[in-house]
Amino acid sequence: MEVLVTDGDQRATLAVVRALGRAGISVAVGESRPASLAGVSRYCAKSVCYPSPADDGKNFLKFLTEESQTGQYKLLLPMTDLTMQLISSVRDSLAPRVCLPFPPAALLNRVQDKRETLLLAREVGISYPETYLSDETETLEAAAKRINYPVVIKPRFSRYCQDGHWVIGSVTYAPDAASLLATFRALHAQIPRPLVQEKIQGEGRGVFLLIWNGELKAAFCHRRLREKPPWGGVSVYCESVPLDKSLVEKSFALLRALDWQGVAMVEFKMDNRDGRPKLMEVNGRFWGSLQLAIDAGMDFPLLLYRAALGDNIPPQLDYKVGVKSRWLLGDLDHLLIRLAHSHGPNGSSMPAGSRLRACLNFLNFFESNSRSEVQRFEDIRPGWFEMKSYMRSLLGLSSRHREAVRAH
Repeated sequence: MEVLVTDGDQRATLAVVRALGRAGISVAVGESRPASLAGVSRYCAKSVCYPSPADDGKNFLKFLTEESQTGQYKLLLPMTDLTMQLISSVRDSLAPRVCLPFPPAALLNRVQDKRETLLLAREVGISYPETYLSDETETLEAAAKRINYPVVIKPRFSRYCQDGHWVIGSVTYAPDAASLLATFRALHAQIPRPLVQEKIQGEGRGVFLLIWNGELKAAFCHRRLREKPPWGGVSVYCESVPLDKSLVEKSFALLRALDWQGVAMVEFKMDNRDGRPKLMEVNGRFWGSLQLAIDAGMDFPLLLYRAALGDNIPPQLDYKVGVKSRWLLGDLDHLLIRLAHSHGPNGSSMPAGSRLRACLNFLNFFESNSRSEVQRFEDIRPGWFEMKSYMRSLLGLSSRHREAVRAH
């Protein structure tokens, strides 16, 4: 083995395993159950089952420490905010045995803290949505009177440890001041000091970067074509677009100010009101649409592997434009939500177009330059694994719905 990758059920993990495996690099995949999406790939050399990071972080770290002591791994690559936080807490004990291609805990926390990111964006001159940052200059009650509704209430962290338990942050909408005050207090009790932002309508843009030793080693830009849920969420259909030098420069400046090293995605929305990009967030890890960048010729996993192990790689800025990537089952969820709902929550708008148009878009399986993210003929098992998991989930929801109906 050369690389141990955590979080085998993440689509980004599958993209990493396929990219490194094609390059002849032996990859072991870890997950808290024996089989996982990336673990069934033909490019996975070994699967390991570890204790749940969310439920048993102490023994998860004990497992990784013992696994790293075998000396078989050059690189340990956590794939989610949670596993990155946990592993960073024992960095000093792991670093002598295995390379960790991300910054220490203090810098990692700055990137994962959305409030800290926006404060720094203000310093380097990057625009972001009008935001109440819960500071000492204005009360929430005063802000609630001036903010345009609906507003988005975001947790500062996607994962937060509260009384020894990990809380998952979720985005909520508020249509008016009364709803904002009640929702803010409820979310504040879970993850302190959430952000309150105006709702921005516009196309999502992502800037993917690799920074090493203070230098920009790779950059890639994409746009979101469809999301789950449709009013704003994870990308299910996306396309590579020409390198936006202005957005890349802004993203690089922000990450340098954070002293970041490794891969990161900086997410923007193009505000329909003025056409300007507004910063949404920074993800200091591999992102869900990683496969798109790889398909377009920007092999971030291999570049990170080479940089982390000491190879002085030249900057990589060229890739294919117009390449599209589709997460099929995520896109199916997008369609089902479109068919079931005419409006988004609390005034959020649905994408333009009729339900018929949404069906026709989904059924367009032969669009040029488009590839399925998970389903691949040369590596078919992950696609079957995901489909079976999806069907089990649907059957479980149906069973719980029937039980709820009987109970009433």
